[in-house]
Amino acid sequence: MEMLHFRKSLFQLCLSLPLYFSSLLLLSSAYTVPDKYFINCGASSNTTVNGQVFVADSNSLSFSTGKSEEVRNTSAWIPELYQTARVYRQPCSYSFEIDQNGTYIVRLHFFAYLSRANLYDALFNVSASGFSLLTNFSIRNSSSFPVIKEYLLTIPQGKFRIQFIPSQDSSLAFVNAIEVFLANETRIIDYAPHVSSARNN
Repeated sequence: MEMLHFRKSLFQLCLSLPLYFSSLLLLSSAYTVPDKYFINCGASSNTTVNGQVFVADSNSLSFSTGKSEEVRNTSAWIPELYQTARVYRQPCSYSFEIDQNGTYIVRLHFFAYLSRANLYDALFNVSASGFSLLTNFSIRNSSSFPVIKEYLLTIPQGKFRIQFIPSQDSSLAFVNAIEVFLANETRIIDYAPHVSSARNN
């Protein structure tokens, strides 16, 4: 029981650190983190992490998830945000409406576990409106903690898509949580990869 509590505490620490450092780097007295988009992927109910509500993506009206399926593992040692995932077996994307031009923080959360889809075997690419973010990405050899990828993207007003593409050597891609929100540009420092209008290949 003590080991279970210790492991869950480490998970919570790993999840807290990106949110904590984002607060230090991006917040000022005149800046409030926007309320979108913070997404609990594959979930049917919202969950709150460090005061931030992650909205369930099932039947959402504010964004679309594309053709996909949901998987779940409710083991007590897995924090609630990672107990569900959205799985793609063909190229597909999340689609968001961006209200204004600017630099945005895009954060992708990944954690593999046993389910009816073998998330450990996932090998895939991720792009954001044509910008390459991850290539042949896998967390098979990662530690037993969540993998969180962060980016600073220059995004114009309009439709913004994050596409998940299973590689030829895999039948699926997945994601547990997504964050897309406008950064406070006066407080940004180089703490995450920045993707500008020059497209990556």
